[in-house]
Amino acid sequence: MNNEIINKIDEIIKTIEESEVYKKYLFLQEEMKKNKKVNKLLNEVRVLQKDVVHHVSKKEKLEQKMNELREYPLYLEYTNTLDELNNTYTIIENSINKYFQEKLNWF
Repeated sequence: MNNEIINKIDEIIKTIEESEVYKKYLFLQEEMKKNKKVNKLLNEVRVLQKDVVHHVSKKEKLEQKMNELREYPLYLEYTNTLDELNNTYTIIENSINKYFQEKLNWF
């Protein structure tokens, strides 16, 4: 791969890593790891999500646990920050795709 391209990609990654939203995400990720109640609920939700696939009757219990999880401001802030970060990645991905489509005259 061309060194100039690699350098530009490194610049994009560095910009993301230095962004406030990324730093906030990392902080919240660590806080989430420390919160035993949120982690317990997350694990219960994961188990229930797997069960719901096989047992539709467990859907109500899953919804109940998800509602409990949403009562934690830390969890809400974490998921909102994660959404914001994912949106940033999508914008970058779309911009790069658009750039190459225009340069290579793709339809």
